[in-house]
Amino acid sequence: MAYDEAFKSVLIANQAKLSLELNHLVIKQDDKEARIFLKDINFIILESLQASITSSLLSALAKYKIILLTCDESHNINGIFSPFLGHFISAKVAKKQIAVSLQRKAILWQKIIKNKISNQAYILKITNHSKESKELLNMAKNVNLNDSKNLESTAAALYFKTLFGKDFTRNDICFINSGLNYGYAIIRSLIVRAVCISGLLPWQGIKHDNIYNDFNLCDDLIEVFRPLIDLCVFKLKDTKDSEFLDKETKQKLISILQEEVVFENKSYPLNRAINFYVQNFKNALLEDDELMMVNLYDRR
Repeated sequence: MAYDEAFKSVLIANQAKLSLELNHLVIKQDDKEARIFLKDINFIILESLQASITSSLLSALAKYKIILLTCDESHNINGIFSPFLGHFISAKVAKKQIAVSLQRKAILWQKIIKNKISNQAYILKITNHSKESKELLNMAKNVNLNDSKNLESTAAALYFKTLFGKDFTRNDICFINSGLNYGYAIIRSLIVRAVCISGLLPWQGIKHDNIYNDFNLCDDLIEVFRPLIDLCVFKLKDTKDSEFLDKETKQKLISILQEEVVFENKSYPLNRAINFYVQNFKNALLEDDELMMVNLYDRR
């Protein structure tokens, strides 16, 4: 199975029993039953605390490289079940990854931050903030090796206050942050999946280096994709008056995975672009290939 064939996302918001039957996910709710071919599933979100799942299904999710996300009592994503065995030469890949030089990591982090800030600039441009967009583009051009001047932080301060208002901070308890956190968690889960399948060590980051984080590398790679979530939340923010996310909002955030981005001069749905990007990053890290840019489309 080519793991980028999967395209369906499953959200379990109410009490249900999830089981396995003939390579299908079986969802039973009261007198209703639904079946989904496992090969088609990207990830499953268990939002309801009254959902149950069989061990045979968990094993099948690992086999088919399907991510399972769990939620807490506030319906926020708080856990991830990901495949353990992903690549047939994982040990060889891991040894090469650990041996990568600091200089190579610095070069790749510079490119990631240039890409991230450029995408943030694009979001400001299409939301009618041309002056600030140009400022970010200038910052992107001046990112040094390893982002030694920390322009990522400088750009983020300007970007978020321009997009969401001068009083906005990422520590606020509000709809915007709830939406951002939920959307980022979804994209992060697909990056975790792609990294594990590639054979790379998910905890061995090129910049992030938290000893309590099993997914440092995934948190490096998510940076270029974050602006897609930012734009979606920006479009939704004026239609909601609660800090909590309703089902419709979550579905719209999940649907971002079908939005198209440009990678290597080709258009792909985001969920497939993530797979190609991680593979490209792996080659750039281990084989000194060129790390390609992820560019966003104009969706207005």
